[in-house]
Amino acid sequence: MPESSNPPFDPHPWFRGGHAQTIAGRYLGPNRIDLPSRTEALALPDGDRLLVLDSTPPSWRAGDPAAVLLHGLASTAEAPYVVRTARRLLDLGVRVVRMNLRGAGAGFGLARGIYHAGKTEDVRVVVDRLADSAPGSPIAVVGFSLGANLALKLAAEASRPSYPGARLDCVVAANPPIDLSRCCRAMRLPSNRVYDRSFVRWLRTEVRRLHARFPDLGPTGIDRVRSVYEFDDLYTAPRNGFDGAEDYYRRSSAGPLVAEIATPGLVVHAADDPFIPASAFDAVRFPPHVRFELLPAGGHLGYIARRRWRGDRRWLETRLAAWLADRWGLRG
Repeated sequence: MPESSNPPFDPHPWFRGGHAQTIAGRYLGPNRIDLPSRTEALALPDGDRLLVLDSTPPSWRAGDPAAVLLHGLASTAEAPYVVRTARRLLDLGVRVVRMNLRGAGAGFGLARGIYHAGKTEDVRVVVDRLADSAPGSPIAVVGFSLGANLALKLAAEASRPSYPGARLDCVVAANPPIDLSRCCRAMRLPSNRVYDRSFVRWLRTEVRRLHARFPDLGPTGIDRVRSVYEFDDLYTAPRNGFDGAEDYYRRSSAGPLVAEIATPGLVVHAADDPFIPASAFDAVRFPPHVRFELLPAGGHLGYIARRRWRGDRRWLETRLAAWLADRWGLRG
């Protein structure tokens, strides 16, 4: 599909503003979508395992396109935005692997470790596994929110000689927290307190559940945590070898690495995203082959449109699938 034929995003009049789009995107359907898949547990070098969901069109053959989908924070491979995107790609004839980040979703109990915004080595395991099973297939990594930061960071790393076998054809990222420190500061603004508290409640619940599953992990040390920043400073960072939250953010943010990306890509972001400021992209140097679309509206993974595009008001998922269809010469 030619780029010029893609309609610009025009927000639905019922959902004006970033907060309205974010909330509508989270809670409006359709959320129950038929998506046949095969579950597979993949071993990691440290003994943990990842759980992925593999959906393969009946007519798919090695050499046909494939995609790895990455969810965001406090989410899973069963998140509606992931499933909707997977369904669109499957209808185009693309093999789709939805990855539960380490310990997330149905993968809980398979890993003692936790995922974070810079843990690209886990994604690399999934990409390499897919490449081994699909010789000659172009592979895309498609990420959402925290998963989008992972996708961009991996794409940059894949361009380096140190990467053991660069196997990515392209990268697609939606609402990436490209400067993690700046995003966490934005999360602590009074207007974003509801998001910060919601994330923290989920994080505390999951960590307590993890430590109950593996008692030898010891006390959680998060009883007094009240913000995502505090959680990252007291838990995410020390559990993953970082010297506090700022060190974690500095070493995991994809922004400084984007200029290294050698594969084609698409990055979509909304200027009214409540907790990923558009200013975070000011210092990012996108190479010519990575298309950056900064839209005036859309919120965080919202993008509920005034008009239907290909039968749906969910503009974001349609846009990502249309870009990949154009990249791979698919008809949808």
